[in-house]
Amino acid sequence: MTIEDLIIPRKEIIPGTDWESEVRPILKSYADFIGDDMATPTTEAELKTCENNLKTSLPTDLRLFYSRFGAAKLQEGLLDVNDFHYINKDWGTQFLNNYTIPEQEVLSKLIVFGDFLGNGNCWCFHTDSKEIFYFKHDSKPNINGMFKTFGQYIQALIIFSQRDMAEGELDEEIESIVVELIGQERVKSWQYFGGWS
Repeated sequence: MTIEDLIIPRKEIIPGTDWESEVRPILKSYADFIGDDMATPTTEAELKTCENNLKTSLPTDLRLFYSRFGAAKLQEGLLDVNDFHYINKDWGTQFLNNYTIPEQEVLSKLIVFGDFLGNGNCWCFHTDSKEIFYFKHDSKPNINGMFKTFGQYIQALIIFSQRDMAEGELDEEIESIVVELIGQERVKSWQYFGGWS
């Protein structure tokens, strides 16, 4: 893979556009790269059940993405809609006491939809604003507002997933492209542990 082969999805995930044509080849290539099949699209019944269980609507672009591609296989784990849950579901009062009242209010409205490399950090959407948050259990700040939309998150994740397929040859070049899209601080918060490597 060369940097010229990198595909940067440019279209928003909205009905009536051909956003799928940009995304599908990358998802297929990544599934092939990890030796797996593409995920199965999520049915309308499953999406409605998820919304009923959570007592909130899913972000429109997340809902549309899942209806086409399900929990797509990428560098990070997108959860099946049956596994979406409020982040504080299993937390006791003692854990929540580590946070200020305003932080507790935000945490009470975060729904986990993605897992960062199985390390306990996770991706969430806010029930009211539908903005995307990154929760880092292992470093402060724990609660990081990252993207206005799920589509912005998926765009960056798709680019980082292509970095995997380049197998270390284009790490710096691909990271610099994501930095141009979302800013250095957000890339630092997302991709680095305890500071710059």
